[in-house]
Amino acid sequence: MTMLNRLASFADATVRAVAQKPPRYAVHLVERKTGRLHCVAGIPLTVFTCTPDEVGAEMMRNRDPKDWDILVEQRIPKEF
Repeated sequence: MTMLNRLASFADATVRAVAQKPPRYAVHLVERKTGRLHCVAGIPLTVFTCTPDEVGAEMMRNRDPKDWDILVEQRIPKEF
């Protein structure tokens, strides 16, 4: 019985290790004049997402593209 219990645990760990997860991105709002990230209460405005184009468009809504830009970084998942 012990081997069957461990088999289920092994199968679960294998599925999690092999499963493809969508890439993750960090999207930042950057002020062009200074080149610094836009901060709210001293904390950089960063959104983590799988759809950086949509988030970037939403962050740029009602902003002048001459003054603002978007920085997108792909996040690399940590290995176990």
